[in-house]
Amino acid sequence: MSVKTAAKGGIFKSVVTVSVFSVATRLLSFIFKIYVSRSLGAEAVGLYQIALSVYLMLFSFAASGLPVVLSRKIAEDVAVGGNNSNRYLSATLIIGLASAATIITAFFIFRNGLKFIFADVRALDLLLIMLPALLSTCLYATLRSWFWGHKNFNAFSLSEMLEEIFRIIFTFVFTSGVIPFIVPVKGLAWGFLLSDIACVLVLLALFFKNKGKFEKPAGYKMLLKSSTPVTSMKCFGGLVASLTALVIPALLVTFGMTPSAATSTYGRVAGMAMPLLMAPTTLTGALAIVLIPEIASASAKNDKKYMQSRIESSIIFSVFIASFFCILYLPLGREVSEILFRDRLAGDFLSNSAILLYPIGLNQITLSMLNSLGLEKKSFFNYILGTAALLVCTFTLPRFIGIYAIAAATGACFTVTSVLNIRLLSKRVPLFAETRKVFLTVAFMPVCAAAAFLLKFLLLPVLPKIAVVTLAGGIPMAMYIAFALTFKIIDASRFYHKNRKQPKGLIFF
Repeated sequence: MSVKTAAKGGIFKSVVTVSVFSVATRLLSFIFKIYVSRSLGAEAVGLYQIALSVYLMLFSFAASGLPVVLSRKIAEDVAVGGNNSNRYLSATLIIGLASAATIITAFFIFRNGLKFIFADVRALDLLLIMLPALLSTCLYATLRSWFWGHKNFNAFSLSEMLEEIFRIIFTFVFTSGVIPFIVPVKGLAWGFLLSDIACVLVLLALFFKNKGKFEKPAGYKMLLKSSTPVTSMKCFGGLVASLTALVIPALLVTFGMTPSAATSTYGRVAGMAMPLLMAPTTLTGALAIVLIPEIASASAKNDKKYMQSRIESSIIFSVFIASFFCILYLPLGREVSEILFRDRLAGDFLSNSAILLYPIGLNQITLSMLNSLGLEKKSFFNYILGTAALLVCTFTLPRFIGIYAIAAATGACFTVTSVLNIRLLSKRVPLFAETRKVFLTVAFMPVCAAAAFLLKFLLLPVLPKIAVVTLAGGIPMAMYIAFALTFKIIDASRFYHKNRKQPKGLIFF
């Protein structure tokens, strides 16, 4: 599919494309996590998650905000008929690769002095294997943003799914004992490294097939200036995620757990419960991905009516998705986790933390909208305030609520940022003159969740868990859809509306 063809597609088609690939990718990711948790255990998951958190933190320092800005600048350039897309791409790539190479070199030089920050030093061994992937990750992120800015969502989404496929294949090879001199837990790191390299090679082939090319770089100053707030936000996010991965297990040990038990507990939450909790963001993320270049183009043309409609409907979409999955997770989190991971504790965490779906989804969608409008500096300030709340919870609450400090910290952070982001968006475009649909979208959830609890109570003694989850979750979720259709939260007649001035391509409004 060419860039030109992709750009002509409707928003509904683009959202469906990204959603289908994203759901397939997330399912593959679950298969990967199920395999790892069942074959290697929660302790191995914990070690991998700690190493991955530090890796992502280091990537965030490698100018990780540039790809987001690149996609927006390309969309704006295309909207006004410019020809600078490939030049921006080259500049972004040079900055990213230089930053990644510097970080890799510095980390290997000082690696012995960093052992003290790991509660379990085995995580450092995994990280050292994964670290060279920073170069391929920078190239991968930059090329995906080129497709993103050109609205070629087929290539953009396919690359993510291929990465997960490669990761499953390589991880299985390196952890199954086929290569006897590689310890299975280190096979996780080798699988990560080689899958990242394989994926970027495929993405390069797609780039050249779509007539992409590297031209003389331009826009260094503009790209760095626009991306600095986003990069700073990602750096803080990566730093905080790594800090959480290091501090929480250490504090659990301080308050009575063994290092092995603390690592396993963290592994259950970070590697099992949190991926399930974040699964609904696949859908809201698909919408955000499609709308970022759309809103950037509209902003370049000063089309405020279009921006208002898209932003408002996107916010309510995130609330709808959060309510929909709360109906499943609140009553049936334990059963879902037992089916997938054979782990009850991860399921209890999922049920008790399900309400976090609301601030997580709202933060995701509002942050994307602010970045697409060029409000990176102000959104970064909001993020700093949310991060402050997260750090307070991370350091003070493990003594009292143990591993649930992660849930409290996440909720505090994203609640603060979501409220501030919505307030900032409302200053740019008027939002929610009528709040009826927002209220109804939330109000139907407790009713359907109560029905799920009742069905679970009646069915669990007589049916297998998978049947209980299917019926006790599926029926109330279908009820919620029926409520949404009845009260016009969902308007199915507008699925294929293509009038840009009256944007109704989404399933809402």
